[in-house]
Amino acid sequence: TLYEQQRAEESLLFREAFELQLGMLDRKLRAGEQATQVWPLITDGVRDAFDRALPFTLTSDQEEVGATLEQELASSTPMHRLLQGEVASGKTLVALRAMLQVADWGGQSALLAPTEVLAAQHLRSITETLGPELTKVLNPTLLTGQLTVAKKRKALLDIASGNARIIVGTHALISENTTFENLGFIVIDEQHRFGVEQREALRRKGKRP
Repeated sequence: TLYEQQRAEESLLFREAFELQLGMLDRKLRAGEQATQVWPLITDGVRDAFDRALPFTLTSDQEEVGATLEQELASSTPMHRLLQGEVASGKTLVALRAMLQVADWGGQSALLAPTEVLAAQHLRSITETLGPELTKVLNPTLLTGQLTVAKKRKALLDIASGNARIIVGTHALISENTTFENLGFIVIDEQHRFGVEQREALRRKGKRP
């Protein structure tokens, strides 16, 4: 009957979704079994210097989320977090403070954006927020497919040598030509626009970031 057919289709759809969820949970559990580098907060480092120079006070939500990221970066269990918020709610600021915690140990952070325009906007925002002194120390670097040959070569050298502690880019970050000196933290903007394998390819460029 039509009713039985509908029930059968619903059952098949449920089983497919259920098995997919089981597979994703298994992947997450296995990833959590592999210890990652630890990046505990350093007192009087660049993260503290950044906070002291902020011309405003963090909101309670920013402080709460920041504290969670701070604790999980200091743990040997890999962190997997989805950060949600309205436009201009300070998501990039929260991510940047976590990047600075990693930078204090000499680690690198990568911010993967889906488009050239977004990547450029993120770099400009990060540079302006850091200010000239911290920008000079951390050397935020842009890597996209549309850079000139000379600029791309310099960016790749800065990334490979560790001179760039914060790297913002598009799919160029996943390219075989891109090598990180010590990738410890990855931020993905608009995660749904990247496939699982693309995200995994970037993760493999670090020592269990």
